[in-house]
Amino acid sequence: MEIHILSHVEAIIGILAFVFLFFLIRKAKTWKNSKKFGPPPPQLPGAWPIIGHLPQILSDTLDGCNRSNTDGEIPLAHTLAALADKYGPVFTVRQGMFPIAVVSSYEAIKECFTTQDKNLANRVATCSCKYLGYDHANLTFANYGPYWRMVRKLVVNNLLSSKSMERLKHVRISEVESSIKELYTLFVANVAKNVPTKVDIGHWFDDMMLNITVKMIGGKRYSQVNNKEEEKEEAERFRKAFNETMYYIAIVGIEDAFPIPLLQWLDLQGNIKVMKRIADEMDVILQRWLDDHTNKRKNNESNDDDDQDLIDIMLTELDKNDFQYGYSRETIIKATMLTIVSDATHTTAVHLIWIIACLLNNKHVLEKVHEEIDTKVGKDCWVEDSDIKNLTYFQATIKEVLRLYPPSPMLLHEALADCQVLGYHITKGTRLFVNVWKLQKDPKFWPEPEKFLPERFLTTKAKVDVYGKDLEFIPFGSGRRSCPGITMAMQVTYLSIARLLQAFDFETPNNESVDMTEGPGFTAVKKIPLEVVVKPRMLPMYYGV
Repeated sequence: MEIHILSHVEAIIGILAFVFLFFLIRKAKTWKNSKKFGPPPPQLPGAWPIIGHLPQILSDTLDGCNRSNTDGEIPLAHTLAALADKYGPVFTVRQGMFPIAVVSSYEAIKECFTTQDKNLANRVATCSCKYLGYDHANLTFANYGPYWRMVRKLVVNNLLSSKSMERLKHVRISEVESSIKELYTLFVANVAKNVPTKVDIGHWFDDMMLNITVKMIGGKRYSQVNNKEEEKEEAERFRKAFNETMYYIAIVGIEDAFPIPLLQWLDLQGNIKVMKRIADEMDVILQRWLDDHTNKRKNNESNDDDDQDLIDIMLTELDKNDFQYGYSRETIIKATMLTIVSDATHTTAVHLIWIIACLLNNKHVLEKVHEEIDTKVGKDCWVEDSDIKNLTYFQATIKEVLRLYPPSPMLLHEALADCQVLGYHITKGTRLFVNVWKLQKDPKFWPEPEKFLPERFLTTKAKVDVYGKDLEFIPFGSGRRSCPGITMAMQVTYLSIARLLQAFDFETPNNESVDMTEGPGFTAVKKIPLEVVVKPRMLPMYYGV
């Protein structure tokens, strides 16, 4: 017992000595570079020696401001926005061994995504990226370089190109139709019971988006009623593992502030053990998808070219034996599958929930959208992709929701080389937080920024799109690390919301206003689930029942 205790004490002393030495070296380097490249950004007061602002970050008390209130934890983007008003458009917070540069103004963000785009193109390496992202093989977590370029090219060319999206168009249309049919079937059943149809619309969107992405990737549908008990169990295991993955992916622990292998081994907070368990559970499922496709190819049962999903394509494109950039063929495929499922499902579903929430709190906008759809499309046929270009007020409404509630209110990058932003020296390895939430509420670009005004995208901002070229509006990021699936996300959003609004009237259970509190984390999740009452707007024959 005594030897065991001493070994832990020695380990802790060794860690502290290493961190102290690292701290001294970084301070010396910062002082030297400030004379050559300019000063570092101003640092938030209150940093402790060695550990920096870690105690305040973990206790939500940055700058003495408690981020917990009667509604719960205030999102980090909101807190950092308030601090930017006090300390300027670029300032630093120290997270243990690493400085974090917080960038909030248009001018600073423009430099980050134009002049310094390549220098700031790395991703922050966290334990969650390592254990839940196949050791950074996940496209979202991969550092900028040849591996990232290879996988991005593979995904864009074979899943996100115009040709590929047209080839897979039937998948999203059929899943939207099936989801609306299921909702209508629930309504009919509740009418027979003489009860209103209350729906957690967030779960409905999660199911729909999960089905669309899983069908495109592996040819499966996880919300249908399966005849086989084994498939039901796999669907439930996948959902559980996926939800846990999305929760723990946003966890920042002590090991991320001090990336020392011994700290990961000690696992002081217990997060790494949980992440490893989740990763193993997810890997078993993804491996089964991959094995199913591999066996079909061996038995000459693979899909025709027009029906090939992403697994089919990647098995063809990637060499059978070679390790590429340190990863095996199987690892690359599974990591890419997880990238698409997590990014496409979660962020799009989050955005769809906010659209319905905003419309319920702005009934006059909802009425205008209904009127536009009814006038330009009608009630006797469904909205198609080709109709969207004529629904200009509807498009403006979707953009205004993205402005107020960007799916990723904070963009996380890391400097792969020394550079300057607004004259401040950003050293290699500095972590960068880009505050999109604050940028898109800047009154210089958005008069009355807190108001929900879709009309602004029909007048002064009519030419502003979602692709990150107009740097006052970057809901999906900008530059080389912007989301590669923007077009697909918007196509799914436009079609699913247009058809949903065409098909049903919505209201809250007691006709009360919707609580718009945002949850914590790096995605703008709605903190309180959104329950709605639905009533059909079209004749029964159009619901496919």
